[in-house]
Amino acid sequence: MTQPEDTAAGPGQPRIVVQLVRGLAGTTRYQREVVKGLGLRRLGATASRPDNPMIRGMVRRVPHLVRIVEETASSKSSTADSE
Repeated sequence: MTQPEDTAAGPGQPRIVVQLVRGLAGTTRYQREVVKGLGLRRLGATASRPDNPMIRGMVRRVPHLVRIVEETASSKSSTADSE
């Protein structure tokens, strides 16, 4: 079963891919809730989220548990390349 994409981010908005790199054993309840809020369930799981201050703040709360795997820029076509 796949998770639906987060539609709160508009089309073309930058996104980040977050991966759970450490297990949740021994973490506080708050840290487990933050990881769950990021959409991560098991070790090695990844989730694509909008790149905004709220998500960045969640990642900053659990930097020892997660890693930003990929940052995708908005899909704007550059007019400078066509000249």
